Amino acid sequence: MAGPEIELKFSFAEKDAAKVKALVAATSGAGQATHQRLRTIYFDTPNQDLWNHGFAVRVRAIGESHVQTVKRIASSRIQGDEWEAQTGRPELDLGLIKNTPLARLASKPSIRRALRPTFEVDVVRTSFMLETGAGRIEAFFDEGAIEANGEKLGVRELDLELKSGEGPALFNLARAFVAQAPLHPSLICKAERGHLLASGAWGYAAKSSKPRLAKDMTCRRAFQEICQTCLHDFHLNLPSLEKFDNVEAFHQGRIAIRRLRAAMALFKPMVFDSAYRRLRDELKWLACLFGAARDMDVLRANLPPQAPEAQASMRAAELAGACEAKRLRAHQAVVEALDGERARTLQLDLAVWMEDGRWQRQSSNIAEEPIQMYAGARLGKRCRKLVKQGAGLAKLASGARHQIRIEAKKLRYMAEFFVDVPGVAKDHKRLKTYGPP
Repeated sequence: MAGPEIELKFSFAEKDAAKVKALVAATSGAGQATHQRLRTIYFDTPNQDLWNHGFAVRVRAIGESHVQTVKRIASSRIQGDEWEAQTGRPELDLGLIKNTPLARLASKPSIRRALRPTFEVDVVRTSFMLETGAGRIEAFFDEGAIEANGEKLGVRELDLELKSGEGPALFNLARAFVAQAPLHPSLICKAERGHLLASGAWGYAAKSSKPRLAKDMTCRRAFQEICQTCLHDFHLNLPSLEKFDNVEAFHQGRIAIRRLRAAMALFKPMVFDSAYRRLRDELKWLACLFGAARDMDVLRANLPPQAPEAQASMRAAELAGACEAKRLRAHQAVVEALDGERARTLQLDLAVWMEDGRWQRQSSNIAEEPIQMYAGARLGKRCRKLVKQGAGLAKLASGARHQIRIEAKKLRYMAEFFVDVPGVAKDHKRLKTYGPP
């Protein structure tokens, strides 16, 4: 049976587990805690065909019973659909998939033959039912591990799932929790972590992904898809930031923020509301921190090699040492900021605003307009403006040239969102002449 889920996910450090649990247990209207061990096997092909088509399939052991679930992985990671069925065994039952949207893909002989267990999730779940007055919310902690190909990845997360009531009941409770405990919002579900672990990609820097857009998609839905993709890409790079070889993760994290800011600028006529300026300014603050780290990474990479036993080389070594110290401080500033309440609240507020911001309840003719029409017009207008600003580029001061380059790169980000939408960004490849992001 299909049913939409509205939920928020948070990760937390092992040292903070007791504090987070105590916070939830002390919430007014919290019921008695229940405990379960959940062993879940996820199935896919070696090429991860199901996952690449937006589906996760699992069989979960709960006591002596087994539940098979097909989940459609929504781009929002906040709302999604799932289809559950009782099964008497831990193996995958393809017959139970017939009445789900996965049936067509799973019916292909090449897919059916290749399906196999891909990874396992083994957690202890502690659950509380919270009666807030405005809604009924299930809070559950999962602690354990994901295992794939002999590799293990720890799991420590809190999920808040709306059982009854409206979205604001869930969102307001989440904000209160983030303000009181070191909870990190995350759009990376266990299924995605497992698939990345199975493919050997977990914990490495990830390049930008393309939003799934269609020419007949409304502007409202396209904006959500684009922004949620950007925030997801940002979250995907966070685990790599504290690694020794983390230069690319900082770079990709910065790109994700810049793409998100570009999307907000592109859709400003539709989404400008009471929260817009604050979110834009907070993103700029975070972007500046990532930018400082990126600048130092680039500087270090471009320092000339040192010649041995030369006075100049000694001075170069001193310069290199000073640059490295400043680079590490810039990296640490980002890590500390992300651990702080300001950045954690920003990420939660962005996720909620995309899904349920006031802009959605404002009167706007743009929201239901086809994205093909809106994006084509907006990109064309920005392109003409950029060409006009760039007239006589060689005669402009360096500061003015730099600003034009920034605007050109912003336009490139905007155009790349619509690569797969016919007739919108057919000249996007030409924008690559403005250099790397």
